[in-house]
Amino acid sequence: MPYLEDGETWDADYTRYEEGYAENKPGHKSFADYKLPSWVKHPITHPFSGINVKPKDYAYAAFTGTGDGLTNSMQWTPAHIAATYGDMEMLQACSEEEMTTPNIYGQTAAHSAVDQGNCWLLQWMVEKGIDTTSEDNRGLTPEALIHASPNLHVSEIDTMAAAEKGELTEKKLLAAQDAKLKKWRYEGLDPLVQEMLDKLKLKQRYFMYKTGTYEMPYTLPTAEESRMKGDLVSSKVLAAPEKTKPPLPVALLFPGQGSQYLGMLKDHYDRPRVQEMLATAETILGWNVSDLCKNGPEEKLSQTKYCQPVMFIAGMVAYELVKETKPDIAERPQAVAGLSLGEFTALCVAGILDFEQTLKLVKLRAEAMQDATELVPQSMCSVAGLDRPTVERLCKAAKDNDKKVENPICQIANHLFPSGYVCAGHKSTIDQLCKLATDARALQARPIKAGGAFHSPLMNTARDRFVQTVDMSLSDMRPPRCSIYFNQNGKKYAAGTDPAEFVDCIRQQIISEVLWEPLIKNMILDGVKEFYECGPLKQLKAMIKRIDQEAFKHTENISV
Repeated sequence: MPYLEDGETWDADYTRYEEGYAENKPGHKSFADYKLPSWVKHPITHPFSGINVKPKDYAYAAFTGTGDGLTNSMQWTPAHIAATYGDMEMLQACSEEEMTTPNIYGQTAAHSAVDQGNCWLLQWMVEKGIDTTSEDNRGLTPEALIHASPNLHVSEIDTMAAAEKGELTEKKLLAAQDAKLKKWRYEGLDPLVQEMLDKLKLKQRYFMYKTGTYEMPYTLPTAEESRMKGDLVSSKVLAAPEKTKPPLPVALLFPGQGSQYLGMLKDHYDRPRVQEMLATAETILGWNVSDLCKNGPEEKLSQTKYCQPVMFIAGMVAYELVKETKPDIAERPQAVAGLSLGEFTALCVAGILDFEQTLKLVKLRAEAMQDATELVPQSMCSVAGLDRPTVERLCKAAKDNDKKVENPICQIANHLFPSGYVCAGHKSTIDQLCKLATDARALQARPIKAGGAFHSPLMNTARDRFVQTVDMSLSDMRPPRCSIYFNQNGKKYAAGTDPAEFVDCIRQQIISEVLWEPLIKNMILDGVKEFYECGPLKQLKAMIKRIDQEAFKHTENISV
C-alpha cells in the first residue's frame, strides 16, 4: 500500500487504489480480501532506511542453545548479540547472568559492546552495576580492549572511555550513534539519498538501536493478537469444546431497506419479547416504532433514518417467530446473512452483538446515510436482463453523456441475481443510464425508491462517520455462533472467527457493492439445503428463484 502525501504516514485504507501501485488494481483481487496476518500489512522500515543488518547474524545463537558448544559453537548469549548490534531493547531483556557469561574467547557482552563501538550499551551496563571488568582469554578487560581493538576510530575511543566510567553525556551519546549510522551506510550513495537518510536519523536510531523518541505511526499487534492470527505458537492449552449438536444445513436470511410496508408487525405487538424490543428501541431511537408502522405516513417509513431501524427490528421479530415455531433451526443454523441493512440483523442473530448494541449501530448508520443522501441529488435504479459487461459499459456511457455533473458517479451497487443489478450514482447520471438500458433492450430499467446512492462513493461521508462507531464497538463484538456471510465479498466467516478478521467488511459495506448472488451461491456450495427469509415481504425468495431453482424449492418466508 502507498504512503500518504507526507511520505511518512502509512495508508491504512486497504481498499484504496492509487495509479502505479499493484494493490487493489481494478480487475484484480482486493488487497483486503487476502487473509494475511495483521503485521504483514504494516511497513517495518522504508526501503531506504539505511538498515542493512543481515538476519542470519541474529539467528546464529540468540536465545537457543546458549553456551552448549553444539548448536551454539561460539557460546554467545543473547547479550552478546545485543551488544554486537547495539540493540538496547534486546539487551534490557537479558538477565545479568547472560550479560556476564563469557563466550568461547572469554569475552562478555561488555567486550562485544566495546569491540563494535556501541558506547550507549556499555554505559547502560555500567549504570546498572553489571560486571564490566572481567578479562578475556587474552587478559584484556573491556577497558583495556578500548585501546586494543582495531575496529574503533580515535573519536570512538574517547566516547568508549567515557562510557566505561559512566560519564558519557546524552549529547555525545547521540553524536556517537549518528556517526555509526553514517559508518554503516553503503558507499557511493546518491547525494539526495544521503540527504534523505540524514533527515531520517530519528527513525533509523529507533529501528537500529531501539533508542530515541521516534513513535511508530501505527499500533503494532500484541503478542496475543499475533498468536490468534497463527503467526506464533502458544503454550496455552485450549479447553476442549463443549459437546453440542451439529448445525443444521439451514441459512437464515434477512431483508434490507425496500421490503418495508405500512402495517408491518401489526400481528405481533402482543408478544412479550416484541414488546420488550419495542420499548428498548423507543429509548434508543427517541421515536415510537409501532406507531410509525401502524400509522405511517408511508413516506416517513420509507425515509432511510426511519426505515433501517424498523427493518432491523422486523428481522428480529421474524427471528422470534422462528424460535417459537422452529426452535432447532433458530438454535442451530449453519449460516446467517442479510441484504445490505439486513446484514446487521444477521450480526445480532449470530451473537456478534446484542440487540441494543446492534440497534445503536443501525441508528447511526441510518442517520449518516440519510445525511449523505441530502448532499447532492442521487438515486438508484434496477437493471435486469443485461449481462455485467453490458451494464458496466452503459454506466460508463451514462457518465460520459451527463454534462450536468462534474465527475459523475454511476456504477453497479448490488449484484442481486443473474443479469439482475442495482446501479447507484448521481440522479442525472442514473436517469441517463435508464434511457440507455431501455434502448439496449433491458427487461427492466427503472429508478427505485431507495433514498440515495447506497453502496457507492456518494456514501463516503456516511462511511467515515460509521467507521468510527464500528471501531469503538469492536471490543464488544464476540465470535459468531454460526457461519456468517458478508455482502462486501460474499464469503463465509466460520463460527468462532475473531471479529477483527471480518470487521472491515462491516466498515466498508456502505460504499461497497453488495455481492448477493455470489453470497447465495457460496452458501449452496458450502452445503446449505434450506433457506428462511426472516422479515417483511418475499424479495429475497424472489431473488433465490433466479439464482438457483433447487434452492428456491427449499426457501420459506417468515413474514411479519
